[in-house]
Amino acid sequence: MMINTFEITKQEDISGTLSQIRRRSVVPHETAAVVKDIIDAVTAGGDEALVEMTQRFDGVSLASTQLEVSKDDLLRAYEELPGEIRNALKKAEQRVKRFAVESLSVDWELEVSPGVSVGQLQRPLDPVGIYVPGGRFSYPSTVLMTGVPAREAGVENIVFCIPPEKSGQVNGAALAAAQLVGECRVFRVGGAQAVAAMALGTESIPKCQMIAGPGNIYVTTAKRLLSEVVAIDLEAGPSEVAVYVDGSVDISYATADILAQLEHDPLAVAVMVSESKEVIESAMGELEGFKSDVDFEGAANLVLCVSGELAIQFINRLAPEHLELLVGDSREVLPDIKSAGCVFIGPYSPVVLGDYIAGPSHVLPTGGSAIRLSGLSAQTFRRTMNVVSYTKDGFLGDSDEARALARLEGLEIHALSIDVRLRK
Repeated sequence: MMINTFEITKQEDISGTLSQIRRRSVVPHETAAVVKDIIDAVTAGGDEALVEMTQRFDGVSLASTQLEVSKDDLLRAYEELPGEIRNALKKAEQRVKRFAVESLSVDWELEVSPGVSVGQLQRPLDPVGIYVPGGRFSYPSTVLMTGVPAREAGVENIVFCIPPEKSGQVNGAALAAAQLVGECRVFRVGGAQAVAAMALGTESIPKCQMIAGPGNIYVTTAKRLLSEVVAIDLEAGPSEVAVYVDGSVDISYATADILAQLEHDPLAVAVMVSESKEVIESAMGELEGFKSDVDFEGAANLVLCVSGELAIQFINRLAPEHLELLVGDSREVLPDIKSAGCVFIGPYSPVVLGDYIAGPSHVLPTGGSAIRLSGLSAQTFRRTMNVVSYTKDGFLGDSDEARALARLEGLEIHALSIDVRLRK
């Protein structure tokens, strides 16, 4: 683990600091070329290409008939879980469900003038493909944080792609979580090839209207390249955390939360921001003490800002996936935060609770995309249809203005659409 230090004394320092912090997570140009080749292979070869790449990238030999996990395997995985783990997953499922239900928009209609009504109807995207990472760790929590919001949004056909373990099986806890989601299909496919399969369809995997879920740079790049043919949720790549601290909270809380994010991925972004030199020095001492105890790569970035105003500007420009406010006036600072995937307020709100049990989905924008993107929610899995309804009186009330505007734009046949009704 590396420890980097930065100092921001003026606004001009922010851009340089951000470039240094994010340089390890920039996607190399050759990654896009590799992913494009994978997409082309899936397009041409379908299931056969998935089988070949599962052998090549995961070291697992499967027949095409083994790509899908059976319903019996899902149920067996759930039943074989230890009771305390099963209860923990059920509690998480209920929390995610409650948040998902509250986050959904409702159908509405409004009479804006006598005889004129407008409104919106919500409809689920269906089917939906969801990528769940594998590899170094298993993520049953991600199954719940994506599948439950999709279910509550009304998606009837949920397709999971989860990389197989060396045994050829999908992690049992992830399968148990899928069983909790309910009616769904699970495939033993990982990487960019899984995203391509869900976007384009193969003999076994159905073509989806949308793809959601986090992943490494290859998965994220595949989603971006395929966004012209399928809807995607957001850019959810290597994990990120920024912790804004002062001397009011035990520094070990902040350093532990930084290390927790670095545990995810060597490309994870972990940043501590403070206006106190003493706090930064204390954090450095804590992190140095952990160096010999951790066996993962990554960089902890400690940023000293000369003022609270510069600290907030830097945080908003960083737009981190997770932001912890570990300062004495956290609630007062919150209105100034404009860009973050999810904000965790106070010393007893660590990111890890958001990862597993709080309720909001932990699938959040990374790479600074929180400036323009929101985190995944049940509403992500829906599209909106606008509705317009006129009575005869309402039509007569708006026809003159609509006809005048059509002729202003030189669209005579548009005006004729009004005229023929007036003549009748």
